[in-house]
Amino acid sequence: MHARLVPLPRVTAADARAWRRLADSAVEPNVYLDPRFLVPARHRGRDVADVRLLVVEEGDAWLALLALTTTTVAPGVPLRAVTTGGTFMTTHSDRHHPLVRAGREVEALGALLGGLREVGLPGLVQLQHFPLDGPLADALRQVAARGGMLVHERRRTESAYARRSAVPEPVPCAADAPLVDPPLAADHMGAGRRKDLRRRVRGLARDAGGPLELHDVSDDPAVDAEFAAFQAAGWKGDAARGGAALGLDPVAYRWFRDVVAGFRRDGDVTVLRLTAGGETVYLSYALRSGGTYFGFLDAYAERFAKFSPGALGRLAELTYVLGSTDAPAFDPAFDPRYVAGTQLYPERRGQADLLVSTRGLVSRTAVLAAPVAARFGIGARAVGLPLVPVGGELADWLALVA
Repeated sequence: MHARLVPLPRVTAADARAWRRLADSAVEPNVYLDPRFLVPARHRGRDVADVRLLVVEEGDAWLALLALTTTTVAPGVPLRAVTTGGTFMTTHSDRHHPLVRAGREVEALGALLGGLREVGLPGLVQLQHFPLDGPLADALRQVAARGGMLVHERRRTESAYARRSAVPEPVPCAADAPLVDPPLAADHMGAGRRKDLRRRVRGLARDAGGPLELHDVSDDPAVDAEFAAFQAAGWKGDAARGGAALGLDPVAYRWFRDVVAGFRRDGDVTVLRLTAGGETVYLSYALRSGGTYFGFLDAYAERFAKFSPGALGRLAELTYVLGSTDAPAFDPAFDPRYVAGTQLYPERRGQADLLVSTRGLVSRTAVLAAPVAARFGIGARAVGLPLVPVGGELADWLALVA
């Protein structure tokens, strides 16, 4: 078992095959580290120029992988850190945790973090959006305890999540048989919100001149161009308003088409169109990696905004994906700052930004000093985090930091 550093543009066909096998068997799936998502980004120029893959190999098998970049801790300070952020990952990836092969979690994760030194990278690493529960979190606790690593929690958030059990009733739907008046998974909502939801459905159907219908158009490549145009018709198509629609950037549009084509070939993309009165009011893409579905992109018709077509569409997507597939979970991949969107989903999953010292006195000192530095508003930018107050440290890791 050894570590290897692979610049994203130098991923070979053999690498991609081993990478895909790892993504399929990861103990914590992560669509943003799936080769079908990242390999097409090689054409995005400066956006991905700093992305490298730290890989743990055993023979021809990949046991762990982390996408990372390096950064200076602060101007004038000769200390560098590894981060799972970076231009591309920060902008396009809402989950940064590594891929680690199921059944080999502790040894593979230990080799991954220990491999930083093996490939000549700094021993200080920022792990963003790391899950606080589950087998990967358990593995990190064991690795930290056994390897003498120091771990400091910088920030904790809760993101929307939904296991398949949240929507127990199947919702069959075929491309040539749209689902009229599709059910919406709303049992987790209070009576008042469910009543408001029904009111919005009726209002949308009335104004659009017909009932809501859900169409599965996953197998139709023509929908990709339709989506780009539909997205650009809204505020995202206005760069002056901060929009970043695919139609404004040919490079981004090519990447989107390549990503979707790769997942579509494997039957791992679900594209849903919600219509009202025959008019498209919502389009969404969900991608499947390691068994789990993740939200990718969506857009809604702004002229019906008073009826919240985005919320209705997302609930229809949740209901359909978990009711019509065998996926164990659906992760909408929302940034927790989107409170209204997060509230649509039945569950929450905790994540944290972690600062880890894997080796070296300087790196250990940086982690030990992090709580004090953050209280005085210094040092937070060293690893790309916003200035935030310290709080919520993991109780069972405090002993390692203290």
